[in-house]
Amino acid sequence: MARRPGVKRSPLWRFPTGSSRTLGNGLRIDRFDLPGQRVVTMALVLEAALTAEPPDREGVATLAMRALDEGTLDHPGATLGDALEGCGAVTADAGAGLDGASLTIEAPATRLDEATPLMAEMVQQPSFAETDVTRLVQDRLLAIATGEASPSVVATKALYQLLADRHRLGRPAGGDAGTVACLTPGDLRDWYTAAARPDRARLIIAGDYPDSVDAIVDRAFTGWCPVDCPPLPPAAPPPSPPSSRRLVVVDRPDAAQVSLRIGTLIPTRTDADWPALQVANAVVGSMFGSRLNRLLREERGLTYGAGSGLVPTRDTAVFMAQAECRLEVAAEAARLALEVLDVASAPLTETEVADAIAFITGATPLRLSTAHAVATQAVSFALGGVGPDWFNHYMSTVRNITAEQATAAFARHIRPDAISVAVCGPAGALVPALETAGLVPDHT
Repeated sequence: MARRPGVKRSPLWRFPTGSSRTLGNGLRIDRFDLPGQRVVTMALVLEAALTAEPPDREGVATLAMRALDEGTLDHPGATLGDALEGCGAVTADAGAGLDGASLTIEAPATRLDEATPLMAEMVQQPSFAETDVTRLVQDRLLAIATGEASPSVVATKALYQLLADRHRLGRPAGGDAGTVACLTPGDLRDWYTAAARPDRARLIIAGDYPDSVDAIVDRAFTGWCPVDCPPLPPAAPPPSPPSSRRLVVVDRPDAAQVSLRIGTLIPTRTDADWPALQVANAVVGSMFGSRLNRLLREERGLTYGAGSGLVPTRDTAVFMAQAECRLEVAAEAARLALEVLDVASAPLTETEVADAIAFITGATPLRLSTAHAVATQAVSFALGGVGPDWFNHYMSTVRNITAEQATAAFARHIRPDAISVAVCGPAGALVPALETAGLVPDHT
């Protein structure tokens, strides 16, 4: 019988080399030339941390960014959408996160000279019309209400509150019903005026753009000047990781299933442990064959799937494991998940780590194979205070992580005795079951 051929180690993939320049008004331009990517992605990044939002107007950044393609002074209302459609352009993304805000446009390379001035209009002269803002507020309120009806959304929100209850990270980036309902066009305009400054912004361009791209950008953005008002303050310091275990049950008596979230705060991607944490997380939860999914789904049949992930921001990162379970097995799933996270008691093996490294290094080129993906990653870098050089160093380091390094990093930062647990479901049945499993809730 013929032997299966061996699997060769994938070649080292490097993030595309970009070039940077800065306009006279302070706007930095980052370009990534990607031959064959004929749909060009342009992303504007604003250094505008959510910690600068007024406490009673949280969500204003998200709505202001989403309102940018609703109309400009030169193209009010639907005429802006018609103009974008006329040159094959589309708004791919607009919103705000903890570290800043962004607007992403995609357009054919052959129509970039038409799409770029429209994007510049959106950035420099948004209208924030009353009808548009009112509709966006109502849409956001509907999304909030829909989320409150979903145990998975509620459990994730509860976990973040446990991790950072006195920090902006602990509250929804898009605001809650109380802060969003009172937002006005004036609120959006005031925030945007302070946030949208060329000297605190970056334009990222990725794709097979024409040779005239510099001239196109210069014509569109050179005239952008900051208004005479103070910029937004810098981001507030990050919250501290929890020092003891906390568990909260959010009561949803009619929930058809239970949502489980387990997490903690960890150092962000600039920390020396980040490559080892990524490898360890792949073993524990991010791969389909991870320990969490294998135990909870394949061996015990407690869930359709379980996993974990690392979400970095500029100054901290969140580790979160999650699963959706039937009510009668939720407490057992929570207990087993906490056991899986205790890698100090069950160190990662060299085989597991080798598989995780192959997964990370093999999936990354596929994940970043389009201009949109490269631009999106570059936006994340910009907001996180790192660049492609950091990413390439990270990828090189990942390839050489050992099982001992991965185990030590995970055990150091993700401790079952100092982790937060949020469970959403029928509390009347959940609380006794959790207590029987040795997991006593702080409150319900």
